[in-house]
This record gives sequence, C-alpha cells and structure tokens, in this order.
Amino acid sequence: MIGAIIGDIVGSRFEWNNIKSKDFEFLTYKCFPTDDSVMTLALAQALLVSKPDYSDLSKNAVECMQSVGRNYPDCGYGGGFRKWMFSDNPKPYNSYGNGAAMRVSAAGFAANSIEEAKELSKKITEVTHDHPEGIKGAEATAVAIYMAKTGSSLLEIRDYIDKNYYPMNFTLDGIRTTYKFNETCQDTVPQALMAFFESTDFEDAIRNAISIGGDSDTLAAICGGVAEAYYGVPSEIRKHALTFLDKQLLRILIAFENKYPPVMEKKVGDISVPVERKFERKVKGSERETMMQEAFQAADDDTEAAELTKEETTSRQLFNHLFEACNILRGPINQDEFKSYVTPVLFFKRISDVYDEEYEEALEFSGGDIEYAEAEEMHSFVIPDGCHWNDVRMVSQDVGKAIIKAMTGIEKANPDTLSGVFSSFDDATWTDKNKLTDERLKNLIEHMSLIKVGNRNYSADVMGDSYEFLIKKFADMSKKNAGEFYTPRTIVKLMVELLDPKPGETVYDPACGTGGMLIEAIHHMNNDRLAYGRIFGQENNLSTSAIARMNLYLHGAKDVQVKQGDTLRNPLFLEKGKLKTFDCVLANPPFGMEKWGAGQFESDQFGRNMWGCPSDSSADFAWLQHMIKSMDPKTGRCAVVLPQGVLFHSGKEGNIREQLVRSDKLEAVITLASGVFYSTGVSACILFLNNKKEHKHKGRICLIDGSEVYTPQRAQNIISPDNVKTLYKLYTDYVDVIEKCKIVTIDDVEKGGFELSVKKYIEQKAKEVIPHEKVLQMYYEALTKVRKSEEKMRELLIEGGYVNE
Repeated sequence: MIGAIIGDIVGSRFEWNNIKSKDFEFLTYKCFPTDDSVMTLALAQALLVSKPDYSDLSKNAVECMQSVGRNYPDCGYGGGFRKWMFSDNPKPYNSYGNGAAMRVSAAGFAANSIEEAKELSKKITEVTHDHPEGIKGAEATAVAIYMAKTGSSLLEIRDYIDKNYYPMNFTLDGIRTTYKFNETCQDTVPQALMAFFESTDFEDAIRNAISIGGDSDTLAAICGGVAEAYYGVPSEIRKHALTFLDKQLLRILIAFENKYPPVMEKKVGDISVPVERKFERKVKGSERETMMQEAFQAADDDTEAAELTKEETTSRQLFNHLFEACNILRGPINQDEFKSYVTPVLFFKRISDVYDEEYEEALEFSGGDIEYAEAEEMHSFVIPDGCHWNDVRMVSQDVGKAIIKAMTGIEKANPDTLSGVFSSFDDATWTDKNKLTDERLKNLIEHMSLIKVGNRNYSADVMGDSYEFLIKKFADMSKKNAGEFYTPRTIVKLMVELLDPKPGETVYDPACGTGGMLIEAIHHMNNDRLAYGRIFGQENNLSTSAIARMNLYLHGAKDVQVKQGDTLRNPLFLEKGKLKTFDCVLANPPFGMEKWGAGQFESDQFGRNMWGCPSDSSADFAWLQHMIKSMDPKTGRCAVVLPQGVLFHSGKEGNIREQLVRSDKLEAVITLASGVFYSTGVSACILFLNNKKEHKHKGRICLIDGSEVYTPQRAQNIISPDNVKTLYKLYTDYVDVIEKCKIVTIDDVEKGGFELSVKKYIEQKAKEVIPHEKVLQMYYEALTKVRKSEEKMRELLIEGGYVNE
C-alpha cells in the first residue's frame, strides 16, 4: 500500500506543474502527501476495524474517511468530496472522479480473491463515488493490485484489464504530448495502469506515470499501488517516503502492514524481484521516532534476508522480461507480429548462452585446452565464427543484417537440427530501417543481454513454461483464434492421462501447433530418456512448426522430429510407402477446416478414407480417420479434440460415425463445457480410441457429460486441475453415474441412430411432479396474500391523504 503513498508524494509537486519527462529528482523536500495518501490510509484503517465478513465496511469507510480526513483540511480535497467530508449526513454524490481509484489500494492488498477485491473495492467506493465509472475505476485498480501480489505476470494483468475494464491499445509515448489534466476515472485509470505495464521496476513505474502530465499525484498513486504489489518497493525509497508521514498516518500504515505484510523490491542483476516480509515480523512502537526506526530496520532486514542469486530468477521475471522486449518493438511492429521477432531472438540467445556454458565446462574439464572446448562434439549446436550473440551485440550499424547473418549461419551449420527454425519467420523484416532502426534493435539486443538464459540460469521446465505462456499471449495479441496456437494445458493433461504413454512408446501429433501436447506427453513419462527419438509431430504453418521445435528444445526435449507440411494432403511420416504407426496419437486439429483437399482424400493412397470421405466443407472426420490409420494395430491409442457436431451430424459424417462405432475402437467420449477453449465459444469433445480395449470395455463406450464440469471465471470458463481429476475418475470408474456418465453398448448406440450425443443416453434425475391440487392451493394462497397487501396499501394511502376513499 505504501506504493500508492509514494506515488502521491513524488507526484505532488507536479500536479499543477506538469513535467513531460522521466528525468526528474524523485523525492525532494518540495514533495508532500496529499489527499490521495490521507484517504488511502483512512480506508486502510476502515479495513482493519471491520468485521471479518466486512459487513460493516461501508459504514466504517465513511467514519474513517471523516475522522482521519478532517485532521487534514488543506491536503487538496476536491469540491464535492470536501462537502461530503464535512457533512453530518454524508451521502454518495454520483461521482466518477479518479479519487475512487487513487485511495483503493488497501482493498487489493487485503483481499483473498479477485472476487473479494471487487467486493471490498465496491464497499469503500460507493459511499461517495456511486457512478458506474467510479466503481469501475476503483475495481480495476484493486483487481490489478490483487493479481500483482498473487503472482500474475504483467501480461496476465494487462490481459485481464483489457478484457474486463479498459482497452490497453495505446502507449505512453503515443499520448504524452496531448494528454492533459483530467479528474475522471475513465481518463486516469487506464493511463496509470499503462504506466505500470510499460515499467521495468517500481521507480520506473512512478516515473512513467508522472511523465505523461495530467493529475500527476493521482496517476502515480494508482500506478504505485500496483507497482508495489508487483515489484515491491526498494528499501531506500521506502525509508525516505516514511519520513513524510506524521504520527497518525504512520501508525495506520504500520498497523496495516503488520496484518498485510508489505513487499520489498530486490534487484537480481537488472531484474526486480518482489520479497514479501515474513509474517511473524512486526513493527512496534507508539511514538513516531520509534516506529520510524523499527520500520527502517524492517525494510533493510526484509531485503537482506532474501536468498536470491544473481543468475537465477523465477519464471515470473522471465515473463516480464520477454514482455518488455515486446514493448521495445511496440509501435513500428504490430502486436500480432511480436512472435516473429521475440521468438527467434530468445532462441538465438538461449543457443549462445548454452554454448558458453558448454565451452566453460569443457575448458575446465580439459585443464584449459581451448581447442578441446571449441570442438563441435562438445556442444549441442555449432555456432560459426561471427554468429554468436556477443558478435551481434558488438555491431552498431546495420544491426538487422548482423542478426540475419548470425541466424542464417547457425541454421546452415546445424542442418539436421535447426534447418528453418529462424528463416521460417519470413514476415520478420529485420533489415527494414523504416520499421526497425539500428537504435531500436540495439535496445532489443541490450535488453535481452541483461539476462542469461542458459541451462544453469533457467531449468528446461521454467524456460519452456515461460515461453509457452508467451505463446498464449502472442495468440491473444494477434486477435486470432488461439486454437491455432494453443490448447489449454489442463485439457491436454486430460488427453495425455487417457493415453498414458509409457517410456519407450512412440507419440505423434499430426497437427502439433507449438508442440504443447508433445511436451505434456514427455512430462507424463517423467522426461525419461527412453522418450528421446520417439516424439513426432507435423504442422502446416511454417513459423508455428519452427516455434514447436524451439518450444520442445526449450523444454529440454532435443531429440524430436517435427516436420512442416500439410498432414491431410501430404503426411510426412511414412514407412515403406505406408503411413507410419504410433503407440499414442493425439491432436487438437483445426475445427471445421474448409477446402482441405477432399478430392485428393477420396482416392487417398494411404487408405485413410477407409470409412468414407467427408465433404470439403469440414475436415473433422478426415483428421479422425488419419489419426486412426496412424495408430499401431496392436498398441495404438488415440485422443483427439473435435467440435461436438461430430457426435450427431448426419450425411457423410453420420455414415463415417457409424463405421467408427461398429469398429469398436471408440473407448470414451467426453463432452466439454462451452467456452473453455481460448478465444472460441465452440463446444468441443474428446474422443478416446483404443486398438487394445480391455475385455470389460469391448463392445462398450463410456459417455461422459462434462458440460457442467468447469471453473467459471469472469473472462472465460476454464478446466481446472480438479476438474481434470473429476473427468478422469468418471472414465476410470467405468460405471453409470446419473447426469454424468453412461456406459453404453454398440447396440444401444445403433438403436440411437448411431448418434453419440452424450445427453441422449445419460440418465437424468427424475423431476419432481407437483400434483395439480397442490399447484391450485399454492396459487390461491398467493392470490390471497396479494389481495391483503393491496388492501393494506390502499388503507395507508387513504390515511396519508394521497387518495380519496
């Protein structure tokens, strides 16, 4: 919470004397706490004195704002709020001023969930700012603080704000010259949050907020609250800021922080790492001097106690750092192009850092033999002379050409493993200086040089998971259906649980996208070495196939085969002129793909049309038949995500579905809740097939209705890990469960016209039928009550003289 107070104090001297620059002295004797700080602390006190269920929070908010606020009559209250402050009967006055957001930070720090952050924010806001825009601005701020303090990445927070509150489609540089003083939430909160989104640490966030001008102290207070929760506050800035608070304000702050521990910022290299105070650490004292000394010591102790190494940071810091690379490109490069630049640069840096690690290890092992350390067999990849990251870093002119030269050189030197991984991003225009100046590219290179991303710095899991999260964000920023890039990991986990791949078995994804399903299969096998060389994927999109190869490598899976090409028209995994078969086949192919090559498939040389050829308007059953044909005849299992239409469509699809059922390969059908797939509302299902059904499953199909098995969220429904356990258990139990699961025979499905609509077969709870006589009785009782109420109302109106008898 002190972050908001610091923002207010630093911004106080610029409110009526704006500065359009980040270059200013941070805290000086000219600074002072304004009404933003006073009201922030007043509401912190209201939270402290309220009941555990906060049922009296609104009442306490009024009392605390008045009791604390009246002690500071000259701290800068607005006209409407001043009247409210000194009123004997304070009422909300339909305000949408930015005061709603500048004072709300305590709610974000005290909340235990996003929903509680919203609830607390509303309770302390609507007592004055009851206009929807005032409530919205405060809520957005409180939610951002809660997400920041609970470990959400900067990208996640920005995403949530963009989807639920304000469009984050501008930059500070884009508004700085024209932005003016504005007292509304809607024209202050988005700008304050963008100052945080474009920041690199706490101080940088405050400087960002003040640099755009406007209502400087309030902008910085809103931004500072979120920045503290995310980065923490450097101990020196924190200690300096405490000196601006008098005894009453300091006492409230310390009481709040004793209950809700503050966050310190510790620098790891050039990365900010938040360090939360240990809960048992309390600041004591009743006099200002004693409290100040205790608080100073606590700030130093918190920072020094954090055991962090310079080379290791968490995946959260990596997320942030990679996103800042996007910010460097933002402007000349559209956000849907970020992946074409950040992805290859990250991979280039990773290869170079791993090469350096391997060089040092070989040099040490050989007793300083440079020739031995440089030998190709000592390294995962060959880096030719002039193609290392440090070579590009030394270039100051024609930086784009240097980047291309290095990436091309590495590709050519490693034809078997890296061919095409960089050149696949053919929409990247590194040498177009109208888009990317040498200065901007140097900034990008220097930014990425701030961290090392070798194996010693980031485990394959942290590196890969960070990168996969970035892939998800690229999909969102590109405004494309992310099904093309990204399948929710919990759904992938469920599919892999069904397949249960064992070390030594082969795994194949014919529409592998960025490789997430293959990675989950490797994780399921505990990264066993027997998985090496047995992972296969094909992806049609050129750059996406390159991302898949990089993604697998970043996750530690080096010996994999990912090929680029159109799987339905030209399957690339063949043996002796036939389709190669695999133990486990899984995919989330594009839903309802049109013009996919039905004419060619009708006379398919690989026999994948064994049950018929779908029309050219949807490839769903073509994908399914390809995957079935790719299953090992003895051990093959298959899990595929398809739209639920495949369960009931008639015509050609109905005929194919009939053959599927009669084949007795179909083990289970799981329908999923609508809206769980990123950026699409299409209802999907998982089909699980098995060439080696256990005896009790033969002639049967397990139908599971998962339409109500999900975790609702404001922006999107999700399948949680617990939801996955629920669905998987329904399959493994293999028994009928009313309204959830039904084990049907092939004869049952034949009688149902070979439809597989799950709800058609699952037994529903008997609905209670209320007898006609009881319904009539209830009606007459209600009618009697209505007539009595009307009579009572008529009597009151007559008594009051409002109507004549």
